[in-house]
Order: sequence, then structure tokens, then C-alpha cells
Amino acid sequence: MFAKLKNLLYTQIYINIVAGNKQTTIYVEEISFNGSVQSTEEKFETSQSKKINAFILKNTKKSPIHYITILDSSISQGATPTCSSTEMTQFCDMGIVKHICYNKQWGYYTSKLDILEFQNKYKKIGLDFIFSPFLMLVNFFKEKVEKELALFILVGVDSITLSVYDHSKLLFAEQLDMQNQNEFQEELGMVDEALPTEDLTLDDDIGIDLETIDASDELDSLDDFDTIENLDTFDEMDEFSEDDSEEIGEVIVPNLADTESSFGEDYHRFSLIQSAINKFYKDDRFSSDFIEQVFIADSIGMGTELKKFLEEEMFLNVFIRKIDLCLELCELAKVEK
Repeated sequence: MFAKLKNLLYTQIYINIVAGNKQTTIYVEEISFNGSVQSTEEKFETSQSKKINAFILKNTKKSPIHYITILDSSISQGATPTCSSTEMTQFCDMGIVKHICYNKQWGYYTSKLDILEFQNKYKKIGLDFIFSPFLMLVNFFKEKVEKELALFILVGVDSITLSVYDHSKLLFAEQLDMQNQNEFQEELGMVDEALPTEDLTLDDDIGIDLETIDASDELDSLDDFDTIENLDTFDEMDEFSEDDSEEIGEVIVPNLADTESSFGEDYHRFSLIQSAINKFYKDDRFSSDFIEQVFIADSIGMGTELKKFLEEEMFLNVFIRKIDLCLELCELAKVEK
């Protein structure tokens, strides 16, 4: 009752952070008592911690009702086809991770040290929730997950989140790291500079409520959370980004540097995905079945090469849908609050 009264008196502020190795995007959504919505989005270099904190603090001062949420992007995270703590020992060291069950069907986890690192990094502003990309992926493709045996992929700048579902049953999941992209491209003669890397962290059945975390007890007091339901789903469709180009009169000349870089990145993604699928088929820990369909959530506006590689090299049917990580993160926060 008191919570509903506060919502009638104050604006609700949702501050959503998607932090990459190089760039951090912050999306702020303000919902007034009459239901009107205002939003703003700012991008920062990830190293600009003072500017990031200042921007977030400025928005928290607008209302006493505010929620600060971040998407976990740590490579140490994962998901398992079971939520039994005993069975999960086959997939991770249960002594050093925090694990959460989703719908009592499967589990996902992250390192307790990674969660503490998140707390320390954002201690000046405070975090309310950390959400898993595995959770975002299953909710973004909720309708397809329930009805298909398929591979589901979330493509980010620095990582790839990959899951195989058979009618809501998780068969396999893995977080893939793009940080070795530079070494891969150097072999093709494409790049000279190394890409910086930075580990982040994860989550819970919906998200980890950080207000309840005590760093001194290594997060043992974290509770399980409710299941997310009734999030919007979308119809199946293909979406492609156009190649960058420079127009000279009536002649379109491709930007060869951008095309070469995009090709290298997509081939690297394909190689990582191919290796993960091979692991799924060969590893006895997983109940594997033949994959024909692939649904990709594209958060970076990638080109068409990855789709082509998967279709021509692995004979998969590939469907791509655009995803805005900040907006999806905000929706998760609204459900969890």
C-alpha cells in the first residue's frame, strides 16, 4: 500500500547501465505519477568513471524512487541445464559462485568475487540489481524458447551469450569472449592494436538485489527472486545492417577498411559459435539434439556475414532480430522492483 502511494507522489527513475570494455551506455527512464514517460541516453568512455558517476547521481536526485541496474558481462558467468546445487558441480565450482534457479528448471551463476568487484566499482552510486544476459536472452525470445528446439544467441561488442533450448528446457549455455579478437585478426593481417578487456559480473532468477548484499559475508545472504513472466515477445523476422559506404556522384564505393573489419569480426564470432556447438554435440554432460534453427539478438548492428557463415558452413536456418540492451534491461528492472 505504501509503495503504491509513493508511486502516486513521486516520479520513478530507472537508470540502466550497459558497460563494455571501451564504451558505457546509460539509459534513464522517468515515469511520472500520471504514467507519462521521458527518457534520455548518454554514452561515455568506460574509463570516464567520474563523468559516469556524476551523470547517474544527477538523475538519482530527481526522485527518492530510483533504481540503478547493470547488465553483467563477465566471462566467468554461465548457465547450467540443472538448478540442483549438487548437479551444478559438474559445470562450476559451487564454492566460489552465486547460483540462481530459473523457473526451477535450470540455473545460472557468477563468481562472488565478480559481484564484489561490481559493488566496489559503483560504490559511490550504489547498484540495486545486476541482470544476467542469459536471463535477458530467454525473455527476449520467450515465445520462441517455449515452442522451438533452437540455438539462441545474444551478440554484443565484447561477448556472445549462447543458449540451446528444447521447448523451454535448457540443454546448453556458454558465455563466449571476444577479447582475443585482436589475435585472431592479426593472423588475417587486419589490426594492429590490442583490444582492452575488463571483467564484469552477474545476477539472479531475475536480478541480484544489491541492497541486501553484505560484502563481509561474501554474498551468502542473497535470496532467490521471482520468475519474470508476461514480457513482450516479437514476431520472427530477419534484420540486416547495410554495409558502410562512401557515395561519390552516382557511384557507391564500399569502405574497404570497414568491410574488412566487419568480415573479420563476424568470422571470429562464427568460429566461437561453431566451437561452442561442437562442444554441445560432443560433451557427455549435455543432452544434445540436432540444431536446425538459430535466433540471434543483435545489439551491435552487425553485418550479414555471420548469418551467411552459419547458413553456408553449418546449414542452419538463421533469423536475426535487433535488440536494445538498455531498453530490455529497463524492462527487467520494472518487473523486479
